[in-house]
Amino acid sequence: MFLKKIIDVKISNKEISVSRDAKISIIDLENQIKQLDYSGENKPKDPNVENASIPPFIQSFYYLFFKDLRIPTENEYCETYLEFIGGDVNGNVLVSGLVLCKDGLLNRMKRTYPSLVRDLHFIYLLEESEIFEEVEYSMRKDYFNGLDIRLIYNKIEFYVSLFIDTTRGVYFKKKKRTRHDFSTVNEIEFNVAFSSLKKVGNFYLLTPEHVKILLERVNN
Repeated sequence: MFLKKIIDVKISNKEISVSRDAKISIIDLENQIKQLDYSGENKPKDPNVENASIPPFIQSFYYLFFKDLRIPTENEYCETYLEFIGGDVNGNVLVSGLVLCKDGLLNRMKRTYPSLVRDLHFIYLLEESEIFEEVEYSMRKDYFNGLDIRLIYNKIEFYVSLFIDTTRGVYFKKKKRTRHDFSTVNEIEFNVAFSSLKKVGNFYLLTPEHVKILLERVNN
């Protein structure tokens, strides 16, 4: 048995990949979420930051989850991203050749944090339901192809695009439609009413009832 729940390390075609056991129950995940703080609500927006094309925040979030098998705190998620891009100088950060206000960048990151927590929780909710033959999330496919969660059901492949029926959620889904071509995949736009989410600590999450609704959409 390897240490740190490492299953395998592969080196092939000048790439290295690491597989590790990531078994966590929904109860354990929700207990983690209850302990998390969130400070991103009503933070001011910096137009330069909001309109900038910058590396994805999901990278620091999922890197930390992979490393610790624990949902990163808001501060850990933000600080690791700053480390990835090289930190800050006099309250500014250099991202993809752009000088951006650090506070504006952190505010944008913090507004994204709840959706990252909710998406991760939903992946595990789908896994724990044992309804689907396969449940897969790929950070690369999410960012570059706009594909959120891959499911196999009755030997048929589907991609679920989850978004919450809020102004922000609908806006970003519209942006995804213009950036990506979904005509070659079985995509299910899974829009969820905010009022139907359950509150766990400072976050609003999906429930087993949403999994049932998703299954109905898959069957239809």
